[in-house]
Amino acid sequence: MVFSILVAGKIVKPQRIILSWTPRDLGFEYEDFIYKTRDGVDLRGWLVKGSGEKAIVLIHGLNSSKWDEYCIKPAMKVLGERGYSVLVVDMRAHGVSGGEITTLGYRESDDVAGIVNILRSRGFKKIAIYGFSMGGAILIITATKTLVDAVIVDSPYVNIVSSGRRLVSRIKGLVGYILRLSYPLVVKIVEARVGFSLGELMITMYAKRVKAPVLMMAPLRDHLMTVDEYKALYEELKKSSPTVEAWFVDSKHVEAWQRHSSEYVERLLNFLSRYV
Repeated sequence: MVFSILVAGKIVKPQRIILSWTPRDLGFEYEDFIYKTRDGVDLRGWLVKGSGEKAIVLIHGLNSSKWDEYCIKPAMKVLGERGYSVLVVDMRAHGVSGGEITTLGYRESDDVAGIVNILRSRGFKKIAIYGFSMGGAILIITATKTLVDAVIVDSPYVNIVSSGRRLVSRIKGLVGYILRLSYPLVVKIVEARVGFSLGELMITMYAKRVKAPVLMMAPLRDHLMTVDEYKALYEELKKSSPTVEAWFVDSKHVEAWQRHSSEYVERLLNFLSRYV
């Protein structure tokens, strides 16, 4: 029991990644951005102002932050250089944002919907939301709660309980054995901490209600998701979205930026040029 409580605590209280670089190191001026959620949590980020009325919101994954150097940083650079305004925000309990625990996408989807509405009120006419891993899952839910012009998701989880089980299965030795035995209890403790069933985070339930165009990067060698899960998500997205583009890419989880950067940028900018 004690072991399960400790593991559950690690899940809902992620490591805070805080580095020293800012958008200024990429050549961009920026302003600090603060959004207070409906339950009073301050979310902190950076807003790089572009040349027009088009904005991209970047959302990181679990155990990451706006300082992510493998996905967020290159995306900010590419998009900022093309004149888009770019907003990147630490989710609750990540980076320098407030919040004691993450809800793994449940409350975060409302948080991002509120952020999108703030950008609309500031005069942005076209807004895309773009997320990695848990950030991608958050945004599929977000797109059912507020109006966005496009959704871009890279390696979104589909069934967070199954993804966790796959992660546990890769841990070797005695620790891995104990984790596999205790995993059902860990899930129950996490549910008690966040206040809802993790079944509420079955992303396919939300995908069929997304009405914006979607670009999905689906790694073929993802250790957390299966190709079949990505294919099922793709089929659900097609039920309401006018356009769903799925790139089944030969890479690992959120690795496509690093392994296939030229093709990644080409697909990303082509998609944005048509919808944002």
